[in-house]
Amino acid sequence: MILFVMAIWHKSDQLFYKYLNSSNLNDYKEQMDKLRKDETYDLYHTNVVYLTAKMDKEWIDRSILYSILDKRPKKAKVYWFVKVNVTDEPYTSEYEVDMLGTDFIVCVNLYLGFHMRQEIPRYLRTIVTNLMESGRLPQQNQTYSITPGRKVGDFRFIILEEKLINARQMPGFERFVLQTKEQIKKLQLRQHVGLVFTFQK
Repeated sequence: MILFVMAIWHKSDQLFYKYLNSSNLNDYKEQMDKLRKDETYDLYHTNVVYLTAKMDKEWIDRSILYSILDKRPKKAKVYWFVKVNVTDEPYTSEYEVDMLGTDFIVCVNLYLGFHMRQEIPRYLRTIVTNLMESGRLPQQNQTYSITPGRKVGDFRFIILEEKLINARQMPGFERFVLQTKEQIKKLQLRQHVGLVFTFQK
């Protein structure tokens, strides 16, 4: 069963990139900067975090940019794009950050060992604190808080649901692989009760 799940996951990743419609974040930096300064929109959250497995350097799934700019413009002080990479080592806990020359876009690759709990908010609070201390990220001091001296702003986590589009037009085996992965992911999400995410179609 474990080998079956691993094979499905590996093959589905290959297929996803085959059909993925990706975009370069650099092409949308100007729009995102304009949005976060636009006074006609209310602040959605200080930090808006997109969790995605489909990020390769500055290239991300186009649906994420659609969610930020088109579906309902999400004004934030900082936009985060986070990819979790599970390593073969049991207790790895490392990260890489690329801010694409800005102080409001943060692409994070988390490298976690297979025995490590994927407590994404805890890791992000450490990262944002380190970035502020190094001067790469503006301070996020909170005017109202029950925690004295709180320096890290609020977070809103968003996971975009992966939907099969025109699945009937795919070869039977490819359709089976992607549909099976979708069911596995639903089972996984039911087990993660410690975090509250916002789901969007």
